[in-house]
Amino acid sequence: MVRMNFVFQIFFAALLISGTALAQTPTTPVTKKIRTIIVDAGHGGKDFGAHGGYEGGLDSKEKNITLQIALKLVAELKKQLPDVKIIPTRTTDIYQSPPEKADIANENHGDLFICIHADAVALQTGRRQTGSHQETRYHVKKTGKGRRRKTTSTPYTVTVPTYEYYKIGSQRTGTSIWLFAAHKTKDKLDALLKNEELEIESGVDSVYNNIDFDTPEGRIRAKIYADRYQKKSIKLATMVDQEVDKTDRPALGLYQRQKGIWVLQATNMPAILIETGFITNHDDERYLNSEKGQQELAECIGRAVKKYKDDIDHTAAIAAVAEKQKASATDYNSEKNEKYTDRTKTILKRIDLKQANFKVDLYDDGDIDGDIVSVYFNGKAVLSNKTLTDKPLTLNLTADPDKTENELLIYAENEGTIKPNTALMVVTEGGNRTEVRITSDAKKNGVVLFIKK
Repeated sequence: MVRMNFVFQIFFAALLISGTALAQTPTTPVTKKIRTIIVDAGHGGKDFGAHGGYEGGLDSKEKNITLQIALKLVAELKKQLPDVKIIPTRTTDIYQSPPEKADIANENHGDLFICIHADAVALQTGRRQTGSHQETRYHVKKTGKGRRRKTTSTPYTVTVPTYEYYKIGSQRTGTSIWLFAAHKTKDKLDALLKNEELEIESGVDSVYNNIDFDTPEGRIRAKIYADRYQKKSIKLATMVDQEVDKTDRPALGLYQRQKGIWVLQATNMPAILIETGFITNHDDERYLNSEKGQQELAECIGRAVKKYKDDIDHTAAIAAVAEKQKASATDYNSEKNEKYTDRTKTILKRIDLKQANFKVDLYDDGDIDGDIVSVYFNGKAVLSNKTLTDKPLTLNLTADPDKTENELLIYAENEGTIKPNTALMVVTEGGNRTEVRITSDAKKNGVVLFIKK
């Protein structure tokens, strides 16, 4: 089998997602076990989605195909994962807007969101001659000059061909998995699709496919969201792609697009959208409408989800051990504030201050894996044994007027479940914002120096 699989960068410089989605992002560690899975049948009701409107096609509607595959997937997941709650967004032909689908997932505290769709491309128009017919035309002749100029038309008959026009089925075939990201993949898509225009979320109001994310605070939380959910989404998507590749179907790999897909960017959990096949392709359309094809896809996705759950549950067990170690740790107040002196200092950044007062926000950088830190400013503890999450730990600090350099030191109380201890520091001073990524472990402290001019 010829396999086309594009591997994307996992670390994104910036992931643009909606403020509404981020405002609802849960604070519980993402390492929790998989308890609830949301299965979404794309489109529905008045939203038909794509259809096989080409000559010789079945004229099938995407909303019906997605519902049948989703129902089979729900049954397959219940069989393979009897201890997991499986919640479909719809079980009948009803309309739900993308925000409503996302709300269902979020309100049910889903740990995983799987959206079922069918691909389509813009169909080209063909024509063929079906016969001929007589057509009257005119010879036009002008005579005379000035006011005496006259125009005469002489009719004559010609035989011309009669054409009929029809839509040509597309050549694209196969299953792909889509992720929400701001990483541009236009060149890759152009290379893949050539002259065919791919339709995603066809039938959905464009307001749900355009995301504008401008606030600095939002961009910071977006980066955390990317590390928290995106890598897990990539993990699941890769597993689904691998299972599809074991069948006779082309496994087209993983894709991201510049504009957001609402049900992916607004769900507070790892989320993927599976384009099961091309409804505008003769063979794919028949495969997607068949009981065999629908069941095969459901089983592929089900096996991938089970592998993903086993992997996540294993990580969650490790996190639970880390939490137990945290609970049994020695009370910080009984320790000497000078404990950080046992480790070397690594100066990560020097920041010039234009004013004495500034704010520091600390987040976990990457997976929320139980990193715990203490913070010292000019040798004094200003934060003690605090767990880093996607919500900021905020410090309002004032530079010592007698010091040229003011030292902010991050002491790792542990290294979480994923070594080393990592933090994202955002420094706000007046209208200036500076981001610093802090790494600390059992041997070294991360240090940022503030230079007061």
